[in-house]
Amino acid sequence: MDRIAEFLLMVGVGALIGWFTNYLAIRLLFRPYNEINLVIFKLQGLIPKRRHEIAVNIAEVIETELISIREIGDKLDTSSFEYDDLDDFLDRLVKEKIKAELLEKNPFLKMFMNDGILNKMRDYIKKLILDNKEELFQLLLKSIEKNVDLKGHIIEKMDNFSLREIEDIIIKISKKELKHIEILGGILGGIIAVFQYLIITIIR
Repeated sequence: MDRIAEFLLMVGVGALIGWFTNYLAIRLLFRPYNEINLVIFKLQGLIPKRRHEIAVNIAEVIETELISIREIGDKLDTSSFEYDDLDDFLDRLVKEKIKAELLEKNPFLKMFMNDGILNKMRDYIKKLILDNKEELFQLLLKSIEKNVDLKGHIIEKMDNFSLREIEDIIIKISKKELKHIEILGGILGGIIAVFQYLIITIIR
């Protein structure tokens, strides 16, 4: 009976140590947020300590391996262009810009400008846009690629997250996996304790 109790005690303690070791290791990924000087060494969570480096690496992976502005553009189908939206835009353009501003600056043109002419202007502009939509789209895409720094935007967003927000995001994404790591630590600790008990028994 004593040996059974000893066996169970060793396995229980081993499992507890294994679980707690992994639990502590996971917590030390995030905590402490700020560096603590313990004289012999300095203690700070791995993620807080390397947050900018991690942000840069994540941004590089997203931009090179997952998604880029060019890939987004390639996925867009210009054939599904919303003609109703274009009509609405051109109506506003003609009414608010051409009719209002142009005629206001040149009152003499009122003699020649009527709704029929304005509608023809709108239809002509619409035809120009639709006939050249592929070229216009590519020019727009090149401009976005040139002026939008996707990697820099991701890094800036991640750097602006508080350490608590980063911790919450990571835990939310990998909560089950982290819990499995803790449990696995307990299982491995228990298995190691079994072998320790067997070795001790043989030595005796």
